[in-house]
Amino acid sequence: MEPMDLGGLLTVDTKRAATLNQGDADAARIALFLAYARDNAQLLGLTDAFGNEPIDVAHAGKLAVRVADGLGMDERAFGKYVETIAAKDLKRALASEGINPGVLEVTGDPDLDGRVSRALDLLEDIGSDRAHQTFLSEAILAASVLLGARDGRPIHSVCDPTCGHGGLLVRLDRAAGGAWPVVSATDTDAASVAITSMRLLADVYRGGFEHVRQADALVVGSVPGVGFDAVLCEAPHGSAKREAARTEVDPRILDGMDGRKWVKGDVEGLSLLRAADLLAEGGTAVVITATGDSYALPQVGLRQRLVEDGLVEACIEIPRRLPYSWQTGLTMWVLSRRGVNGTLLAVLDGDGFQAECPDFYSSLDSLESSSRWLADLVTSRREVPFMSTVVSREKILETPGSPLRFSGYATSIDVAGRLREGPNADEIAARHAEVLAGLAAAEKELDETFSRVVHPSR
Repeated sequence: MEPMDLGGLLTVDTKRAATLNQGDADAARIALFLAYARDNAQLLGLTDAFGNEPIDVAHAGKLAVRVADGLGMDERAFGKYVETIAAKDLKRALASEGINPGVLEVTGDPDLDGRVSRALDLLEDIGSDRAHQTFLSEAILAASVLLGARDGRPIHSVCDPTCGHGGLLVRLDRAAGGAWPVVSATDTDAASVAITSMRLLADVYRGGFEHVRQADALVVGSVPGVGFDAVLCEAPHGSAKREAARTEVDPRILDGMDGRKWVKGDVEGLSLLRAADLLAEGGTAVVITATGDSYALPQVGLRQRLVEDGLVEACIEIPRRLPYSWQTGLTMWVLSRRGVNGTLLAVLDGDGFQAECPDFYSSLDSLESSSRWLADLVTSRREVPFMSTVVSREKILETPGSPLRFSGYATSIDVAGRLREGPNADEIAARHAEVLAGLAAAEKELDETFSRVVHPSR
């Protein structure tokens, strides 16, 4: 049986990594976790967990649980995760020369010490388990918006109540320059909790793992800690997540909404309520939802409740143009307990947006600058013709069940006034001529095509 090439994975060789199937990817994660813990046992306080003998596949599962317990992680989640990994896959991963003793020891060299973290990132980017994957572009945007919305105020505690594989938390830490706050993270899936814990460890998080647990975030009291400075999460989506979601919500979350039973399609809206419920005074939340689900009819009452409480600071629609994004596009909700007056509604598409930030969707390489631009839009609350507007809470509540979409309030924009600040007469005339020339060329092409069909050459 040929050993797995973890050396190639550690050098972030995308071509080699892409050959890993889901079973190989899970085995690689556990092998990297054990090797990293072994090589840094003294630093992590795990000197009693490892001996001098090689890590044997027959004992790897129990060893992973023991190491997780020693680090304060959710050992039950690790136990469930390891049980899903085939022994043959784990044996191939543990036999790799890429994780020989001493190879992963922390040296103080950022490039060397970041190899495991980058390898775990790569396993997410090429993984076939797309139900849990948090896409790179969305994670970077969400983290940057959250940091921008904080407006320079420090984040001492952060929560991701639906953590998936930890992508949002890891990217938030990197965007913040590695200044880790206290982290709380939950997920209903054991594998997700284990993988999040491994990624936090490899990213040099040393704040304690007692708050990273397998739990249902929609249950009051399930999330360790309360009153967070920041909440960052991706609302559960997809049929598998909805099947696992609660259909009856704890009345303490809804607080007087008649104990109504919400259908499974309400999970996105309930995630918004839960995120707001977890915030401390002055706290900020960024929640990513699928656009198609965010404006479904069952969400009306939940959105109305958030608006009534003055919690919706911004609602930004992002169509399906980001690399690897959801098929329906996404919506970023910025919730806060900062007493901001009115809600910024924006759609990142169309002529107004194209004039404002034409390179936003150009490539993954531009995401950093795109993130800064989006964060500035939220904090400055800029109104841009045909792209964004700020609507008062009173105006939104005038229409019960408002969809909180820019298109629903576009008529309230002073278009004439805004255009006075836009293109001058010469620019408008040039654009007009360009459009007419394009129409003339299209008409000529149509005539030529028609002639060829009706009067074919003999």
